[in-house]
Amino acid sequence: MDPEKSGIAAGVPQQDTRRSKATWNKTKAIFLAAALPFFYWVYWGPLKSLPKSPIDWKPCREDSSFLCGYLEVPTDYDNPSAGTSKLALTNYPATSRERLGIIITNYGGPGVPGRDASFGEAVRIQNVTGNRHDIISFDQRGLGHSIPKVDCFGSALKYDRFKTNTVFQTTFSVPEDPFSGEGRAILVEQQKEALALEETQGALCAETMGAETLGYMSTTTTIYDMEEISRVLVGEDALINFYGGSYGSIVGAYLGNMLPHKAGKIYIDGIVPADMWANEHYDSQVLLRLLLTDSEKTYQLFLTECFNAGPEYCPLCKPEDASAQDIEQRIDDFVATLQEQPMRVANYTSPGYLTSGGVRSTLFLALQMPSLWARLTQMLAAAINDSDGALLLRFVMRGYVEPMPADPEGYVETGQGELQRLAISCGDARPYLEDEPWPTAEEIVDKILVTLVTRPRFGATVHLMEQHGGCHFWPGTGAGPARFTGPFNKTLATPTLIVANTHDPITPYPAAKIVHNTMGASSRLLLQGTIGHSYLAPFTECAAQVIRSYFADGIIPEAPETYCPREVENFFVDQGRSAAHPKLLQLLGIDVD
Repeated sequence: MDPEKSGIAAGVPQQDTRRSKATWNKTKAIFLAAALPFFYWVYWGPLKSLPKSPIDWKPCREDSSFLCGYLEVPTDYDNPSAGTSKLALTNYPATSRERLGIIITNYGGPGVPGRDASFGEAVRIQNVTGNRHDIISFDQRGLGHSIPKVDCFGSALKYDRFKTNTVFQTTFSVPEDPFSGEGRAILVEQQKEALALEETQGALCAETMGAETLGYMSTTTTIYDMEEISRVLVGEDALINFYGGSYGSIVGAYLGNMLPHKAGKIYIDGIVPADMWANEHYDSQVLLRLLLTDSEKTYQLFLTECFNAGPEYCPLCKPEDASAQDIEQRIDDFVATLQEQPMRVANYTSPGYLTSGGVRSTLFLALQMPSLWARLTQMLAAAINDSDGALLLRFVMRGYVEPMPADPEGYVETGQGELQRLAISCGDARPYLEDEPWPTAEEIVDKILVTLVTRPRFGATVHLMEQHGGCHFWPGTGAGPARFTGPFNKTLATPTLIVANTHDPITPYPAAKIVHNTMGASSRLLLQGTIGHSYLAPFTECAAQVIRSYFADGIIPEAPETYCPREVENFFVDQGRSAAHPKLLQLLGIDVD
């Protein structure tokens, strides 16, 4: 035998080589035995840390650091014959050995699918809460990967065609003098179009989905689903910890008041008063008027920040500008021009025209997310200075998502987020009584005009930016289990942590004060000096420390209200401080390419 080919060194007895191999194999065995617990913890620890449950957790295909699964729940918790529904969940496991259970999340909307949003937000939530809880996110009924889901039109393309060049897409074009007879008539005509669209899509949803299915997609049912998730994952008697923003603040309020005996640590920001949500007709404008309280104040700060940053960071600013009012006037003049004559756009994949309503809605979205300021001001500057509205129109349209083939889990993207939003908000809405007349276009516009007196720039814009109205046409309104209507002042063992921003254009500090005053000693209010909507705004480190202490250490702020001062010098210059994640922006329907 050739020693080189045999792998045996010349002059070395074969039995000694076998002995050395045996020694090496023994060494390997000892090493592997010692290393096995480490590899087991890295790869299988997150799975083992969860109690055995009906959820078959597997690494998510989108991000293997997350676990994905489904939980089958009763469609009606009081009626077993109603069958079952399936909730899609994700888990972002804590890595701390001192785990404190789970935190269930809601990312707002209503209508933001929690499963997909978690891949952009759960890491941030775990970091800010102290990495001692598994972060559990789920698709509410009707959303995302949960079954059944709202799909009235069959595809995103069909629904996009339904909305194209309507007030659903462009929102209201507000005349120069909306209070004149002629101006009011223009608004009434647009509101009539909105009512016709709402009635049409409601009738189609009744035909394709049915009131019986759509009636189980309310926030009330969501709370019972959260209770079931908690029971399955941590036990029957476990307290439910919660982290939610925007519409998620409503979910948190429902949780604390429907299940006060199971309310654990509840964090809510971007506050919407749940009592008004459940008991005021949206068409009355009462809630929307409150939510727009700080819209003009926030817009003025946006203009000031632009002027202070200068043309290098804010393209809407010009070197010759003497103040922020010069920028304001330039934008106002452009909007007025579009009101008279929309701008044609012929160099975009889907040619169209840019309207004053489209620009107003774009500006309002910008106020909510400082991370988009630089990009949006570039688009707006191109339209104003160069008559190039292509990119801005693309943003206004936000694009539809082409339906994708079913994946291995049977999921198909349908791109009907507005209808999924309606399934929840109309499930919560107070139905009109049999002898209570439905609102006419004229009556709705007269209420909008009241809003425009004190909120002139965006008072008629948000009314159609997010579909909440027309619930009297929605087949799920008043169907299904009894909806929760309050009261919303239950005493809680652990006070709820309420967070608001000084400049939030759609969920203002006054709304947070209403909830805080209603809850009394069962809440603490944290106000941070930042600009933007809910968690889409940059966090202050001061607020992050309070939140971390609340969840990780159980420390409740002593004072009823705490203020965290501003930490960003200029929101145009310091774009890196924004909290908005690209994945979340996509789910909100915002083109991020």
